[in-house]
Amino acid sequence: MIHDISQVEHKKIQVISMITKLYNIDLLQQIEHLLLSTEKDWWHSISEAEKQAIDIGLEDIKNGHIISNEQMNKEINERFKGL
Repeated sequence: MIHDISQVEHKKIQVISMITKLYNIDLLQQIEHLLLSTEKDWWHSISEAEKQAIDIGLEDIKNGHIISNEQMNKEINERFKGL
């Protein structure tokens, strides 16, 4: 859903106004956690093994070790024929 900048700014002001009226520390901490969790890069939330697998895949692409989607589908169909 696309909103224009003025709608976004208006909504931000509304939310800030609501937050300034809160005195429940638990709720404020939940809001803080939500805001901080949306800022995190997914790269920092995956394991080292997943990062290594991605790096290997990127290196394969760089070195031209790739096959087409059609070829991959053909290999899968042949390998799992009869299942």
